[in-house]
Amino acid sequence: MASSKRSWTLSSLPPEIIEEILYRAPPESLLRSKPTCKQWHALIASRRFIYEHLRRSPQRFIRTDETVVQIMDPVTRRRSDSPLPKELQRPYDVNVMIHCDGLMLCMRGHFQYRKTNLALWNPVLRELRWIKPSKCFTPSDYYGIGYDINKSRYDYKILRFYERRYDHYMRHDDYYDEDEDDDDDEAEVEIYECKTRSWRTLGDAKVDCWDVDITCKGVSVMGNMYWFAQKYWEAEKKHRSYILGFDFSAETFKDVCFAPPSRGDNYLACFDGDRLSLLQQDQETTSPIEVWVSSKLAGDGDVLFSKYFSVSRPDLPALLFHTDMAHPVYCVGKHKRVMAWCEGDVYDGDDKIPPTCVIFYEIDEGGVRRQLETERHYGSGYSGTFLCGYVYVPSLVPLPV
Repeated sequence: MASSKRSWTLSSLPPEIIEEILYRAPPESLLRSKPTCKQWHALIASRRFIYEHLRRSPQRFIRTDETVVQIMDPVTRRRSDSPLPKELQRPYDVNVMIHCDGLMLCMRGHFQYRKTNLALWNPVLRELRWIKPSKCFTPSDYYGIGYDINKSRYDYKILRFYERRYDHYMRHDDYYDEDEDDDDDEAEVEIYECKTRSWRTLGDAKVDCWDVDITCKGVSVMGNMYWFAQKYWEAEKKHRSYILGFDFSAETFKDVCFAPPSRGDNYLACFDGDRLSLLQQDQETTSPIEVWVSSKLAGDGDVLFSKYFSVSRPDLPALLFHTDMAHPVYCVGKHKRVMAWCEGDVYDGDDKIPPTCVIFYEIDEGGVRRQLETERHYGSGYSGTFLCGYVYVPSLVPLPV
């Protein structure tokens, strides 16, 4: 007697069901699925599918070591390691990364040297492209990446602004070219169009680089860039912290809103896809940790920060920024939780040189709820991963350059 069980395959399902299943698959699995059939390949490669998959994808932590790139799911704490592209390995380290749509804008260089390089990298697709400067890149540059919301999202732009008055602190005989010297202290602003692979100067875009907190790296949200900054407000006759923004549609800087007063270390990130979060911790003491969240950036009203929650306990870990440790990467989760991945020295007994540990923390209003050591390095030769931990959403967005 013939079996009553009916055999079926995934391809026999309705197209809308197949598409929904593929949306739930991680991008690495989708890459392996593309050769399955022409229909799947066409679907997965389409921009509509790529950006809808990106919209549904959860955040990850990305961290680069000397030769390895590590990606962790902050919810499940699962981690994958893969080789860091050789182009991003030593002798130059990646010391700045900014994320937008699964693309990482990377500045490779060294603070003591004038010569630096800029690259756009998709870790999932393992694609990397160098971006040629209009003249040269320097360690005093600030960068951003975004897009014009009124045009194709795929037409990404890269922002660069800088001031020559920083440069005399960073000159090195092997890298400094006297012909490039410039006594003009006014900030210069450039836009790189990925579509045309060309730079152009924005003469009307004015910004004071001294305002920007150099230790608090910028964040790209919904196509625009944001930085934590401070300046003197003439109307109030005092210095105040605020959020500086760059609108890639209008190609202008703007003062977005006032921010909570600086408390030594300020970590700016994206919250819920359309807002900002600000984590603050004092440099001298570890308690309290305060988390602030802004209102929606695209709303009609004024953008305002409100305190999301704070933690005051004597056993809180130090998420301090200094030259020997990596910039911590964190995200604010549901139910008022902070998940952070950072480095720190751990003193064990009589160790003359304490080991450097990479530790994942989950912190809520009650304190540290979970602590997981992911690495431990001994000896004085470990250089850390200076400024190379970031929140990241893996995507199938191809490089636009």
